[in-house]
Order: sequence, then C-alpha cells, then structure tokens
Amino acid sequence: MDGPPPAGWPADAQRLANRLERHWDEWFTFLTHPEVKPDNNDAERALRPVVVHRKVSGGARSDWGASLVAQMFSFLETTRLQGASAITSLCELLSLAGRGPPGLKST
Repeated sequence: MDGPPPAGWPADAQRLANRLERHWDEWFTFLTHPEVKPDNNDAERALRPVVVHRKVSGGARSDWGASLVAQMFSFLETTRLQGASAITSLCELLSLAGRGPPGLKST
C-alpha cells in the first residue's frame, strides 16, 4: 500500500487499500486483543442447525413463521450457550408470564 506502481493502483485495488486503511483497527483487533478470535467459525456453527432445518423443512411459509423459527432457534442456542436446559428455561418463562406449562395446574 505504501509503494503504488508508477501508473497508480487500479481503481478496485485502490478502493480495497482505502478500506483497509479506514478499518485497520476493526479488521485486526485480534492482534492486540487475544480474547478476540480471528474468524467467525462460532457464528457459522451456530447458524448450521437453522440452515439444516430450512433445507429439511423447506423453510417457513410466512413472515410470521420465519419470525417464530428465528426466535425458537435463538432461544435454543442461547440456552445451550448458557449450559441451561431449554425445557426448564421455557417453563420458567411461562411461569413468569403467569402461565404454567401445558398439563400442569398453577396454584
């Protein structure tokens, strides 16, 4: 980037060089902060069950269904990352909402 050719960089290469300079700190945070991973493999792995579900089921048929599936997978992944039971967490949420899980009588 410091030694461009005599005729200058091609436009796309110059745009890339400008972008690298503008965002250098964001792109290479992992070099100065070892707790930051240099890749997004965790995010890719977290999306995999959603992608498999979509391929197997054919996807949601409505915006409402897509929103429900997204919320469901977000809830399940969050409880997994927290090391909690999804069923227990769901029962607690239903109890907080003033409803018990199906089949249980609230007192």
